[in-house]
Amino acid sequence: MRGSLIAVIVILSASTSRAQDPERQNPIVPVFHEPHHRQVFQHGPMRILDLQLPPGDISWFHSHESPVLYVTLSTSRTRTQNLGQDWGGGGAGRGGAGRGNAPAATPPTTPPAPRATSTTSYAQQPVTHRLQNMGDGLFRAMVVINETSGDEATSATDAGFASNPELTNKWFRAYRIVLEPGQKTEPHVHRAPVAVFQVTAGKALGAGAMTWEFNEPGQWAFFDAGDRHDVRNAGDGRVELIEVEVRGR
Repeated sequence: MRGSLIAVIVILSASTSRAQDPERQNPIVPVFHEPHHRQVFQHGPMRILDLQLPPGDISWFHSHESPVLYVTLSTSRTRTQNLGQDWGGGGAGRGGAGRGNAPAATPPTTPPAPRATSTTSYAQQPVTHRLQNMGDGLFRAMVVINETSGDEATSATDAGFASNPELTNKWFRAYRIVLEPGQKTEPHVHRAPVAVFQVTAGKALGAGAMTWEFNEPGQWAFFDAGDRHDVRNAGDGRVELIEVEVRGR
């Protein structure tokens, strides 16, 4: 009887330990299969994810093998753990930052305003890590993945942009659109697919082959290469958006 009781205690203890240890309980998955990185769109080698990490939550270990661009919408104090290392040990992007990168290889946690950053080193040095939200607010970012080898040949003018980018590298160009009430961009067309993300409150309409409504931060639109489109402020206050060209051949 005593031996049976000890066996039951050992089994229950092991089960409790597994339940409390996400590293043992959860599988290692590609970033677009990680539950906090919800994939909302895919077009060929381009993916859009909605990353939301509530206070106290820990993501599953997930792998990055392609360059990413982050549009950070809300911030909180976070930390990162690379697989096989302690929390905060080593940088996920130790291979070096790509042009237009933030120095850290995880989404930035304290930007002065909603903005785009990019980590390109995953193309040369894939990383498996997990994130924990150590703060008291939601950490949220829209994430664009580019699974191509990039494009260094097409200039911004050739691509269809008339202004200077806020961020540029081999895989992405990001441009800020600021529209006062009633204003709209000129109709334009790109040689590469673009995604447009709303980063402030307001209302806008994106019109091309499809019409897209913007009514809160995190709303997005997609326009394929060759799809002539414009964005119009449909509200009574200023609205800001970030247009991201996903470069590749």
